[in-house]
Amino acid sequence: MSDPDIGLRLEAETSGGFGLFPDKQKPGDQIVEYRGAKVLLIEDSLAEALTDAKIDCKTTGKGPRLVIGKAEDHDPDQAG
Repeated sequence: MSDPDIGLRLEAETSGGFGLFPDKQKPGDQIVEYRGAKVLLIEDSLAEALTDAKIDCKTTGKGPRLVIGKAEDHDPDQAG
């Protein structure tokens, strides 16, 4: 995206899933930045529901997919 004010908005869908679409930051949004660029915009109420969740991107046969799951309770690089 060439506009630095545009990021991908994560939004809950009525079907129970999540959707992503380009949008500008709104008051109350939680912002995920990567190297100074706005990458993910999340409405505050949804961000609260996703507290302690792990958000990742996985490559599948159908292309990249957003994956939201439980964050690990421990660092997987540490034994234990």
